[in-house]
Amino acid sequence: MKKFFLFIVILICITLGLGAINNETDFFQNIGTYIPALEEKYLEITERIEQISNDISAFSHQIPSFNEIKSIITGEELPIDPSDVAHNAYIKDSPMLSFNPTENISIQITNENTLEVFGIAQSIDKSNLIVCLNSSDGETIKQISMSVNSDNQFYEEITIPRGYDSFNICVYTSNRAYGNFISWVYDYVTILKNESGIWEISPSPVYDHNIKMYEKDKSISDALKSTISIQSEYENMKSVAQQITDGIFTDYERALAIHDWVCSYVYYDRDALLSDETAPYSATEVINRRRAVCLGYATLFATLCRAIDIPCNVVSGYALGIADGPSKWNDTNISSTEQNHAWNEVYLDGRWVIVDTTWDSMNKYENGEFVEGESVSHLYFDANLDFFSANHKILEYSLRR
Repeated sequence: MKKFFLFIVILICITLGLGAINNETDFFQNIGTYIPALEEKYLEITERIEQISNDISAFSHQIPSFNEIKSIITGEELPIDPSDVAHNAYIKDSPMLSFNPTENISIQITNENTLEVFGIAQSIDKSNLIVCLNSSDGETIKQISMSVNSDNQFYEEITIPRGYDSFNICVYTSNRAYGNFISWVYDYVTILKNESGIWEISPSPVYDHNIKMYEKDKSISDALKSTISIQSEYENMKSVAQQITDGIFTDYERALAIHDWVCSYVYYDRDALLSDETAPYSATEVINRRRAVCLGYATLFATLCRAIDIPCNVVSGYALGIADGPSKWNDTNISSTEQNHAWNEVYLDGRWVIVDTTWDSMNKYENGEFVEGESVSHLYFDANLDFFSANHKILEYSLRR
């Protein structure tokens, strides 16, 4: 027993030592570059050494520090060094559903019975819009058509019909004024009459909870670490991220480019979702197989952001409508700690920007086939926490995925 314990201690020490050496130099991770003759004669061995080095690097990042172990045992959160805190500059009380300057939509009530819908849509696929006011049982009571102008902007005032106490707002878009329209904003914005008989946008029952979670101090350095699945130190990940963002100079635009690439490149794996199969979720797996569920989307987005030194967290929580689950908040899912979805928060321009690449991707992998969707949506890039709370509940910021 003593020999076995000693063996484990020695093994841990060797692993820690290799991890420390590995993290201090990229020699092993790029050994073929440093020793070209080795790569020329023994390519498979060179690739294997580089892969093992990457694995050791990722594993060493997973080993908790003494203080982290202590916090796990005591159940107390680790304090963050003030110099490492990412402070928020959150935009509150805005009618915008997302703050993306290239594509956004706003919904607000301006007087007793007038609804304003306006925004920017640069994509030709959103050049024509239909706004529907649906009753609580799904019946469309009023439908308004509009088009973007020469400045890619749209605006409409809608008189709210009488005789109802609430409406769900849906917005559909198309590249033509007729034919098939696809959903842009689906059924998650609700307007209702308050006790005074005044129309207002219904607040989400999880909004206050989300504010508390979102406003917690978060570590910048933790949001830059390479982990087992967020493989931001891998050279191929750095290369992909650099290719995607080549010629783009602001972090906001670089993160947006990564969002668009992930949404276009990855296909949502409905086959895995509806079976016992484990969908790919580490960045390299998702890159290689091009299909994933939400965790794979989130880890790949975080990996590519971290690979070019943009802090990014994976966020776990509960989302409505997953796997044919409830599409409305109820007493059970409001208070539940069940996790069924993952997304990201990326630190840009002094604030944590909410990003859900899964919900912005239109691609599907279903019945063993890759089905390419319509153009990428941007509704959930830089989403307004108020609107985001209509269908997402924040539960955990995952540090060691």
